[in-house]
Amino acid sequence: MALLEELKEIADKDIVVIMTDGRGFRGKLKKYDNETLVLTDVFETSNQELDEQGRMYWRRVLHSKLIVRVDKVMRIWPWDAPSLMTEAKKKKD
Repeated sequence: MALLEELKEIADKDIVVIMTDGRGFRGKLKKYDNETLVLTDVFETSNQELDEQGRMYWRRVLHSKLIVRVDKVMRIWPWDAPSLMTEAKKKKD
């Protein structure tokens, strides 16, 4: 499946984008094409910024939009971890 087809499924949702240089961005996917992704409500991290339990530190980006070049992207996935954790807790209780 092509990138644009996959991105249609996660448009206007929170995603995580990991870049080839190890930086990570978390934000809402607003626009996309074959060359760029536009994210809003963005947080940034780096693969060196981990706490003692291996969790990443996320800090808010001060700009209202972030434009990412697709050719520098290594991975993209939906940011559904918080909702999955909530569901797991409900099942446990």
